[in-house]
Amino acid sequence: MVQNEPPLLIMIPETAEFRLSQLALPKELATQITLNVEKYSDLNIIEAVMGGMSFTLTQHLAQDAFRHFSAQKLDHIFCHAPECPAPAIGISLSDHMAGAKHDTTVNRNFLKLARLIGQTLDATSIVWQPARLHVGFDYFVEATSQYSEGGPFPVLVQIAISEDSKGRFQTFGLSYFSGQEVRLNAPADYPQNQVIKRLVRIAHDIATNGKIDTPTEAEGFASGETLSFTPNADQTIVDVMVVAGKPRQLE
Repeated sequence: MVQNEPPLLIMIPETAEFRLSQLALPKELATQITLNVEKYSDLNIIEAVMGGMSFTLTQHLAQDAFRHFSAQKLDHIFCHAPECPAPAIGISLSDHMAGAKHDTTVNRNFLKLARLIGQTLDATSIVWQPARLHVGFDYFVEATSQYSEGGPFPVLVQIAISEDSKGRFQTFGLSYFSGQEVRLNAPADYPQNQVIKRLVRIAHDIATNGKIDTPTEAEGFASGETLSFTPNADQTIVDVMVVAGKPRQLE
């Protein structure tokens, strides 16, 4: 079953004659990506295979693409809100890979495929729907290229972070990978950027290794620092308390 709302949308310039079933890849990409236009009867849906993994590409006209998101509800990262509807190409994991969202290799291939398809079609931006993020394509390329080469998890591309009225920082979109979000509370004298760096590292660990299902404590990221993890009843949120003496700087 093809997902009606693919997690990733590649926003592309309006091209009246473009048809997904006629997508032509440059020679250097054709050796990496195999496009199967015969798997689905709908010409707006094709299969893409890369690195031994299969993905589903879907074409969305300008009016249809905007049904998947509202520009007013998106966080815009290194880009501006679109002034008018734009067409998009959606990318989803194939059905038999749907349970591997948390797998680092799968996620790297997913984002690499989006980057290569986007570059082929002169993409302007991407929308990562699980976190309601609208990201400029140049930044998307930079962040995902580093990730593909073994770099850090691209948090700004796939996980949103916000601060609530109690001063806690919370993730949004981490549940796509783990079924759980993180809510972090740190001492008041911790600089905001240091709190966010800790949240990013915790989110990366949960996205990769899975949710925290029991109350636990662990060493923090600096000497003398302790992290206390307390999942809620249905494990959809884990509260993390940073317990420490003097705040230490993280690189």
